[in-house]
Amino acid sequence: MKWTLSQLKKKHHQNNQFEATVDLSEYIEENGDIISVEPTHVHGVIDVEDTQYYHFDLTIQTTLWMACAQTLESVPVPMTIEVTETFTHDVNDDYRTIEGITIDLLPIIWSNIYLEKPMRVTHPKASLSFDNYPSENEPSVNPHFEALKKFKS
Repeated sequence: MKWTLSQLKKKHHQNNQFEATVDLSEYIEENGDIISVEPTHVHGVIDVEDTQYYHFDLTIQTTLWMACAQTLESVPVPMTIEVTETFTHDVNDDYRTIEGITIDLLPIIWSNIYLEKPMRVTHPKASLSFDNYPSENEPSVNPHFEALKKFKS
């Protein structure tokens, strides 16, 4: 999803909407908690303001597969994200700076997905009970130290 600025200006006057399905699997290699990402559907509207500001209103839909924090099983995490990104040649903290003559949305799409993903997920079948832990009244003894009792004099 890469356009030159001249393509964006033409698209703005003709049909300012776009729709695409993109593969973001190349981005998950650097992250350990995301197992895979399904093809991502992106729908957007482009608005060009004074040929200096390029506004993208995006709707991003995808499903991440993440490892369960307890069982390490794959858990699907469906996501729908709506975001507005603005690009400009001016260096500004509020907008993204255009480098060169192209705008590439793939890194922007991935960064929005990455920011919205949950910190940790649990599989619905994962046990959330605390039955394996001793109660407060019950003294807890580490099984590794049980063998040391026989050396007590």
